Amino acid sequence: MKKLLILLCLSLLVGCGEQPLTVRSTLEGDSYLRKNSQALSEEQFLSLSSEQQLLGGDDYELFKNLMKEHVNTRYLLIDDRIYRYSQSDKLLYVADWVEEEGEYKLNTLVFQ
Repeated sequence: MKKLLILLCLSLLVGCGEQPLTVRSTLEGDSYLRKNSQALSEEQFLSLSSEQQLLGGDDYELFKNLMKEHVNTRYLLIDDRIYRYSQSDKLLYVADWVEEEGEYKLNTLVFQ
């Protein structure tokens, strides 16, 4: 009985993994990208961009390398724009997020 209960719980947890990520705020989206930059595939990275934004493989690689180099960062959030700084106060990138159908998508990503 105990094994059956454990299997049932595991199947519920695995089923939750099927649902796509829904970003609910600018800070949540930026935080998700930063913390998962090394594990995200290019396709996953690009899936977080808005319909107007044309991110490419170069943006993915640059972002991934930048986050690998600057693990600890600071930010300034103004409305739906986030300014990401290194610990030595160097501006790394500026990202604008927009809400599309109830979830936030990356609209622009400008590297400095």
